[in-house]
Amino acid sequence: MRTFRRLMIAIVAILVLAAATPSFAQSSAPPAGTPLKLKIPSFAPSSVVPAAPTAPTPVRLMRVQDDDSGLGIFIQGGFLRSTTYGENGVPTQGLSDAFPGFIVGIGFGGNKSGLFGIGADINYLRKRADNVEIFGQDFPFASGALTLHYIEVPVWGRFNFGSRTKSGATFYVMLGGFIDILVKGDLEGESIKNLFNGFDAGPLLGAGFEVARIGFEYRANWALRTLQSTGNGTFLNGLEESKAFTHVFLVKIRLN
Repeated sequence: MRTFRRLMIAIVAILVLAAATPSFAQSSAPPAGTPLKLKIPSFAPSSVVPAAPTAPTPVRLMRVQDDDSGLGIFIQGGFLRSTTYGENGVPTQGLSDAFPGFIVGIGFGGNKSGLFGIGADINYLRKRADNVEIFGQDFPFASGALTLHYIEVPVWGRFNFGSRTKSGATFYVMLGGFIDILVKGDLEGESIKNLFNGFDAGPLLGAGFEVARIGFEYRANWALRTLQSTGNGTFLNGLEESKAFTHVFLVKIRLN
């Protein structure tokens, strides 16, 4: 009897366990076809070094100059007056006694954004003198209007004072040298180019004022060579053995 009772208790326990197993499986088992992953916590020290905090990028404030410029390109033009000096130079009481002319060309440089700049020009010059008389071995006596045509190449440095922008006001002074290359000379339509030296050269001084891309400039050029080509003729009116001194007045317009 005792044995039968133990057997019945075992059968009931097995039936209760069998009834509970499907419910447990449905609630805890993963879906069919899902691979089982076994997660084991790692106690090893991590090799990943945390990134150091980066400093914020500084904001740089730049000085903005919408007109800031170094190299300038100019078109220029104006008028000139030439006198003479040296042995037998023409006495001059003022510009009204000088030989008038004009000048046109293009200029480069200046470095208006800095204290000092270097530049150069390529200019065309025409000088004229009335009532000039010439006689000599290679040319019979003649008189009339003398016209001389030159290509001028001055090279100069300038010191700037004032604004550092193209639109601002700047005063400057200039120091340099020039070469005048004679391309044509005539007296009343007759070529007398061979009676003159082929070029003049010498120092120049100047000053100018520039604002809103427009400049006004004065230059003084001292030629160190005589006008006359030795032995080819004699110039009256004080041109014999004389050298040219030229006043140049320019208006300049900056292109860039």
